[in-house]
Amino acid sequence: MRRKLLPALLLMPMLAFATYFSEGMRAYKQGDYKTAKASFERAIKQEGSKQANFFLGILYLKGLGVKQNIQTAKRFLAEAVKIGNMRAKCYLAEAYLLQKNPNKKMAIKLLKEGNGAGATECAAIAAKYKIPL
Repeated sequence: MRRKLLPALLLMPMLAFATYFSEGMRAYKQGDYKTAKASFERAIKQEGSKQANFFLGILYLKGLGVKQNIQTAKRFLAEAVKIGNMRAKCYLAEAYLLQKNPNKKMAIKLLKEGNGAGATECAAIAAKYKIPL
């Protein structure tokens, strides 16, 4: 009996890790951005979720459920880039373009890297800002 109980106990923390991030994704997909934000924040703090940074960055970049804040968006998206999220490079590039003093050189670099890695959002963002890739 003990041998059967041990694997179940080991799985419980793994199931808990998915809880807040999964809640955030569900809320995000349903357009409940305030709940998504709170869930993603908890996913980072309590679960150590790295991917939650990407979605928080998007929320702040687009002002979904929060007041748009480009600096906060850049911080979260940069964290997502650190773990290899190529889509985050596209949106980080857009954040650089939306700054009061746009950093077009950095944005182009990120768009080219993301596009080269197959992140289709980069081509769409480049087209939106009339940036050739």
